[in-house]
Amino acid sequence: MTAGINILCYKSKTLANGEHPLMLRVCKNGKKKYISLGLSMAEQYWDFTKNKPKPNCPNKEYIETLIADKIKEYIKRKFYSLSRRLL
Repeated sequence: MTAGINILCYKSKTLANGEHPLMLRVCKNGKKKYISLGLSMAEQYWDFTKNKPKPNCPNKEYIETLIADKIKEYIKRKFYSLSRRLL
């Protein structure tokens, strides 16, 4: 079965500095799991319809590469643990 992986700005939680944490959401079999990316962003720099940083976001390229790296790391870790269980 495949799992859906999305990045979202967790708007329901506001940090002390007024920013919202970025979370990795994994959906599989109707269950959702949220994993923190260790990154937060102001609401005005996040596009909630596309779930990615807006063009006027400072450090946009850095944030997008960090998001891509975290997704690859999560997929690699899950694939590795699955392959170890099959052996």
